[in-house]
Amino acid sequence: MLKKVLGLLVSAGEKRTGVNLDYAHQIAKTDFGLMVRYGKIFSFLDPNKNVPAEAYHTARLRGAIAADCGTCVEAEINLARKAGVSRDAITAILQSSYSALSDELQAVARLSDAVVGQRQDDAEARAKVLDAYGEAGLIEISFAMNGAALLPGIKRAMGYATICDLQTLRKIG
Repeated sequence: MLKKVLGLLVSAGEKRTGVNLDYAHQIAKTDFGLMVRYGKIFSFLDPNKNVPAEAYHTARLRGAIAADCGTCVEAEINLARKAGVSRDAITAILQSSYSALSDELQAVARLSDAVVGQRQDDAEARAKVLDAYGEAGLIEISFAMNGAALLPGIKRAMGYATICDLQTLRKIG
């Protein structure tokens, strides 16, 4: 009974993200406790309360791109659209065309690329993010970029990740 309820919750997640969550169905079928833990991780990372949607989704898109998972990037595109992020902004983020973004979003993208893409620091970008969104905003952006990069690792370890095809995703954006 609980596994059926979990399956329905995963199906709701598929509707929300617009992508197949086959790996999450597998977790739900395998072990209730593991699915609860999975849910706790992502409910902790997901809320967007301290920064504008554009900043939040810039961090999430760049995190998913850094982790190189096509369906994860597609899900992030769908979520960004639902949050009202413009097609032009999404395309600029996907193509790393940061000059098309505001100074604040450029800083979010650069910080995300440094942290999750290159495993480095970008003190200048972090300072700009702090200035624009405050400490709570910086923390939320940190959760967003790293949360979006975490999911592909789980999927890849389970054998469900797909290689990112940015040419295809640029057409989606």
